[in-house]
Amino acid sequence: MSTPGNQLSLSAWHKVQAAMLYHYASLDYLKGLHQMVSELMDGEIDPLINLARVQGRDAVLRDARWGDRNTVQNWTNSAWPFLSDFRQSLTRDIALRTMEHYEVTGANECLRGLNEFSMNWAAPDEEEKIQTVLKEISNYARNIDYTMDDRSRSRWTDFNFAYNYPEFSKRFPCIPKFWVRTDVTAESSKAPPRTGVYVSSDDPNAALQFAWTGGGGGKLRPASTFNEIGLDALQQVGRKDLWFDGAKMFAFVQSQKYASFFAGKMIIPGKPDPYLAPSLVARSAFTEISSNWYFVEIINDEFEDIAVVSEDDSRTMNAQKRSRAEGGHACVRAGYWFTPAKAGSRRYFKDGEIMPAFGTDYGVTFWQWDENQM
Repeated sequence: MSTPGNQLSLSAWHKVQAAMLYHYASLDYLKGLHQMVSELMDGEIDPLINLARVQGRDAVLRDARWGDRNTVQNWTNSAWPFLSDFRQSLTRDIALRTMEHYEVTGANECLRGLNEFSMNWAAPDEEEKIQTVLKEISNYARNIDYTMDDRSRSRWTDFNFAYNYPEFSKRFPCIPKFWVRTDVTAESSKAPPRTGVYVSSDDPNAALQFAWTGGGGGKLRPASTFNEIGLDALQQVGRKDLWFDGAKMFAFVQSQKYASFFAGKMIIPGKPDPYLAPSLVARSAFTEISSNWYFVEIINDEFEDIAVVSEDDSRTMNAQKRSRAEGGHACVRAGYWFTPAKAGSRRYFKDGEIMPAFGTDYGVTFWQWDENQM
């Protein structure tokens, strides 16, 4: 199947983002979480509770000061219901998917509730085993919650996608092919016309989002994209190594331009730590802009090898360099430009017109060519 009359294609990195979002939003992925919780309860916790009761552990755990606080009975009465309610909520979420209704999971509330109650009734190795599974459940559920959280700020940034990429690429060496439906459009802060993944039509660096129609609709958030410091990191480190190469990221934060900005933020303990460079840059590299969006549709039964950077991405990077201008210099391409440094900055510049620079905490203002020249 070929892309039907569509001239706009996704970069390789955006293809990866689309594959991640469709996977984390899938019914199978949600069922996987339900299975993890069920296996924990039925295969680990309930047998352990029964064992503790048979062994009479509570008889030696009750005391005058704490009463039943450290007993298996107290944990069963007070903590176990959090897991039970969580599993029931997942069963409900699975049923609601038939109506294209999506929600964040109750994982955060469940785990916070469990942490309030003592597990001193379990042996250290027994507790460690349960805590390990709970952490796996938390990490698994986080991908759903990041995808379905339709609050004002998108949880999926370019960095968060990169953080998940190594594990995702090991599991899925091939991903579906996609085509961008420029005839299906949406806007930030509004519910979309179709359930699925959307790509910003305004900013080539904006992270993709998932939105849905059921239950009143999951609105598209403002687009998460690079600010000036993020654009600088992208250009200096490169798309292939951005977030992945700690040494190059460390060199970036130690550069003359940014050394003072990041001063004192990488000391552990009293020594610069290159390992922290990607996450450190990520905390300062993003901004949000209101955007228009195009629907990203899966091409059925067609797949391609997964790759962060391809020849297409190299061409995209070169095009982005030509479509990026520094504030305070003359415009080299007449048309509409915008800058993440200032909200509502989009405007038309003539050839040779000086593009203004705005004061920011991290220096240079960069203007980006607006792909929508209407």
